[in-house]
Amino acid sequence: MPLFQVNKKLLPIKIHFFLKGAGSAPILPFLATIMNQRGYSSMIIGLFYTIISFLGLLIRPTVGAITDKYKCRKNALTLNVGISCLFINILIFIPGSAVKTEMNDMDVIKSPLFWLFFSTVTLIIISNVVIMVMEDTICVHILGEDKTKYGHQRMWAAIGWGTMSIISGMCVDWFSKELEYKNYTPGFIISLICYILDTYVVSKMKNAQNTDVKTGPSNVQKVLTKIRVLSFLLWVVAFGILISFVRSFVLLYMEEISNIYCPDTKPYIKTLQGLSLTIQCFCGEVPFFFLSNFILKRVSHMHVFSIMFLAFSVRFYLYSIITNPILVLPVELLNGITFALGYSTAISYAAQLAPVGAEGTLQGIVGMALNGIGTPIGSSSGGYLLKRFGSITSFKFISVVALAICITQTIVNQLINRFFKNDNVKGEEVSN
Repeated sequence: MPLFQVNKKLLPIKIHFFLKGAGSAPILPFLATIMNQRGYSSMIIGLFYTIISFLGLLIRPTVGAITDKYKCRKNALTLNVGISCLFINILIFIPGSAVKTEMNDMDVIKSPLFWLFFSTVTLIIISNVVIMVMEDTICVHILGEDKTKYGHQRMWAAIGWGTMSIISGMCVDWFSKELEYKNYTPGFIISLICYILDTYVVSKMKNAQNTDVKTGPSNVQKVLTKIRVLSFLLWVVAFGILISFVRSFVLLYMEEISNIYCPDTKPYIKTLQGLSLTIQCFCGEVPFFFLSNFILKRVSHMHVFSIMFLAFSVRFYLYSIITNPILVLPVELLNGITFALGYSTAISYAAQLAPVGAEGTLQGIVGMALNGIGTPIGSSSGGYLLKRFGSITSFKFISVVALAICITQTIVNQLINRFFKNDNVKGEEVSN
């Protein structure tokens, strides 16, 4: 038996996940710091994430339903990777701006440059929304009965993200030597190259979709009336609220404590931020994506969610007591539990619940709950909290909120298991 065996059936989706993660890393996690450098307040940043999240609210289930009906998942994936290439190229040429003092919110909203930046980034993110629905649906379809192995495939996105986070961070710092502000052009170019390669990869993938299966909307509606499913979607919304604080505000927080407590770290803050993302991925996400199959076969999905919410509480509390951006790095190890394990659980459980032929629809609904409802709530409330009370108080408050969610979710799950034991989903027993 060979020492290393390559599953050729799964190789294209692994390569896609890697290139997609590598292409996203130089742009998406740095958006808040880019906007802050342009003089936009935390309120504007929170509003920005809220609006783009709401735009994705209906896109996710709609795209899932359309591609289920017309059997065009591969075409939708290829088209939207190509769209990302186009608008990243436009983003490179949008004039940069940097200000020493925070701009008035109304002046920002009246600025044509803001709306050009906003529109371009929004189109990139919307195309990424479609990509996420399609890649997850295609992946679980290819896996067949081994849906808990989703994490083994998804971890390649973490590898790509972690690799290019530190590389792009270092390139931005190097390219910005002797400059008062950071020049993000190297990151945009790295992202564009990865997306161009990904366009080729996904265009060569086989269409992973049953063409002879039809599923009516009543089958999906029946699943959505089950108390277990509604409860699951509620906790996915809570997951989205909490993860938005990490995505939108942690890198911004690192810059804040660097400016206040450790100004000597400012020349290499982008490298530190990139390193934090790399640690999130290689030391957090990759191990837990890999272990997710082992864990989910032994621990129920809702118990995993309880562990995730508790880890969020610990993570946010640790952020609130840190005064040196370097100390953020070990905290990022918790990203394995708070994102990788939680996300694998959500996707694999949704795949178990979905009626045959409607996998994309249900994955779209889960994506809507996570990023279309949870994320905008977290982004808007986070923007308000940070502007009104500051970072430290905000992270302490959300730590308490995460703990309360953990306790509530544990109690509700026990009640459902006790009083709705026979309320099976899809007519079969589903462990919670």
